[in-house]
Amino acid sequence: MEIDLVTQSGWIEANGTRFYYEAQGTGEPLLLIHGLNLDTRMWERQAAVFAQTYRVIRFDLRGMGRTPIGEGPYTLYGDARAVLEGLGVKRAHVVGLSFGGTVAQEFALAWPEMVKRLVLVSSGLLGHPRSERRQRDAGRLAEQFESGTREEAVELTARMWFDGPDQPVNTEAGEARESFRLMTAHAYSLPPVTQMPAWLSPLPKDRLEEIQAPTLVIAGGRDYEDFLQIADELAARIPGAEKAVLEASAHIPPMDQPEAFNRLVLDFLGRK
Repeated sequence: MEIDLVTQSGWIEANGTRFYYEAQGTGEPLLLIHGLNLDTRMWERQAAVFAQTYRVIRFDLRGMGRTPIGEGPYTLYGDARAVLEGLGVKRAHVVGLSFGGTVAQEFALAWPEMVKRLVLVSSGLLGHPRSERRQRDAGRLAEQFESGTREEAVELTARMWFDGPDQPVNTEAGEARESFRLMTAHAYSLPPVTQMPAWLSPLPKDRLEEIQAPTLVIAGGRDYEDFLQIADELAARIPGAEKAVLEASAHIPPMDQPEAFNRLVLDFLGRK
């Protein structure tokens, strides 16, 4: 039987900006960190399901969704901590997708005592080289921004990341693909980020062996090869890490394969 859950939403003022957040459920805290040019909406197929067991917290990263870029120097892992502290959370499970996986790595290294379990999904890894195919597609996208329309850029982005490189359009995903397109269109309408975050030093790539939290690495079989390589490296170097590949998924498994993704995550988080 599903529990009737009320979503709490609002703003947390910290670190020179204000973070939009949503929280659902009453169990152990579970922080969801979205990917680049996405926002809290990408977790729609997870929030209510996970909130049957956990207190699910999601927020818009700085300069994305409804969170302004703000002023002054910042770190993204510091922003994640500020959101948790603003909600009175001292320790949480942490799930990060893509760019959000990079933030989750930094967070787990900066404050290991705050992370109970870690899930890295299609995760980036600062310093890892880009594949030739990804560089090619990034160049095509840059050309679209220069000479095409925003709609064309949005569709090319969906082809790259939601469908997967050189894959057919994922018509089976239906509403999820359109939701991805809407988030991308919103991101492309926002002012460009002019001040980049300060990254954790040394970079996570140089200290993956220091991650203490039990870790699950999830990759999509239709993703760019560099992300599959990153998944292999994360699983090999993070002590005790497990890896799962969703073969029918591209870069956004929580959206394009939500049922399979949710089962993997809930099984991992539920272990003693």
